[in-house]
Parts: sequence; structure tokens; C-alpha cells
Amino acid sequence: MTCRRRSSDPWFDEECRLAKRRVRQLERAARSTSANSAAAAEWTAERRAYRALLRRKREAFWTSKVDSERASPRQLWRSIDALMGRGRVPPSEDIGAAEFQRDFDAKVADVRALTANAPPPSFSSPPSGCTFADFQPLTVNDVTAAIWLLPDKHCASDPIPTSLLKDCANILAPFLVELYNKFLRTCSVPAVFKAAYITPLLKKSDLDPADLHCYRPISNLSVISKLFERLVARQRAPCRSTAFGLSYSGETPACTSRLTEHFTPRKLQF
Repeated sequence: MTCRRRSSDPWFDEECRLAKRRVRQLERAARSTSANSAAAAEWTAERRAYRALLRRKREAFWTSKVDSERASPRQLWRSIDALMGRGRVPPSEDIGAAEFQRDFDAKVADVRALTANAPPPSFSSPPSGCTFADFQPLTVNDVTAAIWLLPDKHCASDPIPTSLLKDCANILAPFLVELYNKFLRTCSVPAVFKAAYITPLLKKSDLDPADLHCYRPISNLSVISKLFERLVARQRAPCRSTAFGLSYSGETPACTSRLTEHFTPRKLQF
């Protein structure tokens, strides 16, 4: 027989734990006596106070959490979804990986067919003084600082969790510097760094999970690949801000190479 301890709610602190223990003690005392005894009345009053305490703790927790996340709308909506119980709907067990792949491949083929006759993209000339001759070699400090700024999340294609990568940043950074600088010298990135873990997610929670057309593919690159992408984008940030007047984030490798080609004939091949 295996007993699994259920995780407590985030607002369930030591005060709630002591109050719950007190209610359980009074309950045992009340059940061992008559229903009209003083112990039963004390148990009823303590149980009401315990429920009121839980309600206050829960309201205070969510009020504080919403106030602290006002500056981050994405995180705020995630917290609201968790509060409302609107979690992600898992894919239907009747749909296998082969069916998802065929459907996603068909979507990509349709997009390519619709844009086959589209004119090639055009780029305006960069402002005067905006030049980008070459990528600068990375240093151990560059990589270490970038690792510590990574968000604490990873996907199934990552060999280690991001939290462990941060703990071992000083040890792994010299090896990553050698690897990344070779990418910059050769202007190419191996195919293994382009491999992504594809997760099918419903476009909306109220859609039919058994319908393939209701899913959209979410592509997650490995943390090592995303880290290199951030380091490359950081070197191009001054020219990018000057040319476009904005500082874009979350660029894909394809966008990275396209914008690099805009500033210099030397580009990374993804």
C-alpha cells in the first residue's frame, strides 16, 4: 500500500495547520461524548473559525498575488486561469503522434502553397552609421550571465533542467563558450540545435479535443539553443534598435539570420 501526501494549498501556512489540528482534536473528543455535550459545541465553534481562517488566508493570498503581478499580464492571466480552474485540456488519447504529424505537415504545406507566388521580401537600407561587420567572440562572463537570466523552465528535449544548468553555470560556461564561438566562426549551426519538441495544444479550451484541426503546434527548442540565440541577438541589439526604432524580443532563428543578412553579407546558416 502506497500513501501519497497531497500538496497543500499555497496559502495553507502553519497557522492553518495548527487550527486544523485543533479541530481534529475537538472532533475526536466530541465523538466520544454525547451530541449535546460542551465538547460538541466547542468543536462546532472551532470548525467554523477554522473555515473562516481558510477563507481569509485564501483571499489574502490571491489579492497579494494579483497585485504583485500587475506588471506582467502573461503571468497574471496564468494565475487567474489557475484560480478559475481553467487548466490546459490534454490531447485526446484517440489521436496518436502520427496523426498529429500528418495534420501539422498538411498545414505547413497549405501555407507554402498559398504563399508560393508571393513576391520576395524587401528590406530598406539601414541608416548611415549603422554597420555590423562581424560577430564578436563570446566570453565566459557573457555566457554565465546569460544562463543566470534564463527563466526556470525547460522542455522534454532538454537533457537537464534549467535550474541545474544555473547551478552548474560556472562549470559548463567554458565548454559552451567554445561551442558557441565555433558556431560564430563557421557561421553555421548544427541540425541538432534546430530540433524542437512539438506539443499539440488546443486553440481554445472549449473546442473538441478529438478534432485534429482544433490543435496548434507549440515548438520548443532546447535551452542551449535558445541561449545561443539570445547571445547572438544581444550583439545585434544596437544596430537593430537604430534601424527599426524598437527592440524586439523572442525572435526565432530564422528571423535572426534574416535580420543579420540585412546588415552584413556574413550570416549564420540555420
